[in-house]
Amino acid sequence: MSQIDEETRKRLIPQLKAKLWYCVEQQVKQELPYDTSYSPKFTNALVELCFTQLVEMGADLEAFARHAGRETVVADDLMLLLRKAPDLQRLLREHLASTKEPAPGRTNKR
Repeated sequence: MSQIDEETRKRLIPQLKAKLWYCVEQQVKQELPYDTSYSPKFTNALVELCFTQLVEMGADLEAFARHAGRETVVADDLMLLLRKAPDLQRLLREHLASTKEPAPGRTNKR
């Protein structure tokens, strides 16, 4: 897991939150009825909640990978993180199954 210095972190966090703000705002616009209004404070609260949750999830995923002796997070780490959300696990398994491609140059010659 790469460690970034404090200066880089201070520069990246506002950029990440700005991008997350855009995504959250688009999702809120899409999900709320047309005549529903919301304030920037509401959006900001959702952004902070999402950002905190994503940071925690990232730390957990890194810990799972480290515990397994790897430096790279893999799908099994995400499955472990989602162990209390079987519906999300099922969706992820379905997505992984639909996107799996055989490794290039490998064929089954049996």
